[in-house]
Amino acid sequence: MGYRSPPETDVIVELDLYSGRPNPRWRLDDETSRTFRGLVADLAPTTAPPATPPGLGYRGFVVTDGAQTYRIFGGLVATGDSVLADSGRTLEHWLLGGLPERYAALRPTVTQAMGNG
Repeated sequence: MGYRSPPETDVIVELDLYSGRPNPRWRLDDETSRTFRGLVADLAPTTAPPATPPGLGYRGFVVTDGAQTYRIFGGLVATGDSVLADSGRTLEHWLLGGLPERYAALRPTVTQAMGNG
């Protein structure tokens, strides 16, 4: 019997959009999870404070990777202990591009909000 590596930690993405009802959530497959981790690893730390999302409407993405949580909004990625710069909003756009088909109707709303934020 061959050795199998342990399964990777689930990476769960939440589109922070709604107040008063559940936000869209989905799990990334292993390959996409590795891509996400690579994109985060490529970001540089910044001294900028985390972006403050609005009270209503699109408030970014919240990604949970094991015990680590990332709030991705407005060109910044806030983790529990640091803030990373994503000046081109690459990670935010990448996550939106991976929006599952069942949530495709939300894409124009989020794209418009990202253009204004």
